[in-house]
Amino acid sequence: MKHFFIVVPLLFSLASVCGCANRVSFVSSDGEIWQGRWRYARGDDGLMQVSGTEGEILVGTFSRVARRTFVDGYEKAFGGGTIAMDGPDLSQHGGGFVGFFGASSAFNETAYAEPLIGPLGSSGVAVSGPLFYWTANLQGDRRTTMQCFLIGSSYTGSGIGRCRGATGKEYLVQF
Repeated sequence: MKHFFIVVPLLFSLASVCGCANRVSFVSSDGEIWQGRWRYARGDDGLMQVSGTEGEILVGTFSRVARRTFVDGYEKAFGGGTIAMDGPDLSQHGGGFVGFFGASSAFNETAYAEPLIGPLGSSGVAVSGPLFYWTANLQGDRRTTMQCFLIGSSYTGSGIGRCRGATGKEYLVQF
C-alpha cells in the first residue's frame, strides 16, 4: 500500500511531462528534414528542440509577439513582400469596420504556406481561427543557429512557419 502512494504520483508526473510535448518538423527545399518537439513554458512562451539527420540538436525558446511585430521581423528576415497579411493593425488607416468595440472582422484569420517540396501545384498547408504569432531563436550543439517565425491556430494548436539558418538555408515548419 505504501508503494501505491509513491508510484501513482510518479506515474502522473511522468505522464504529464510526456503528454505536454508536441511534434514539429522542419523541411528544406533540398529535402533535409529536422524532427523535434515543442511545449509551453510560462505564459505564451515555450521551448523547442529539433534534431537533424546528422545528429545535431537545436534548442531554444519561442515567444508570442504582436502580429505587427511578427510581420516586421518576417520581412526583415525574408525580404519585403514575402508575406501577405492585412488587417487594422497592419494598415496605416485602420479597417473599415471600426466602431465602439474597436476593429472587428466577420472572418477568421487564415494562414497558408505553399509546399517547399513536391510537384508544382501541390496543395499547401493552412491554419485557421484566431491565430497566434511566435518568434523563436534556436541554437545547436555544433553552433548552428536558426531564426523562426511561427503562426498557429488557437483552435487546434497546430501551425506553420518558416525558419532561416545563419548560412541562409530556409525551412518550412509544420507543428
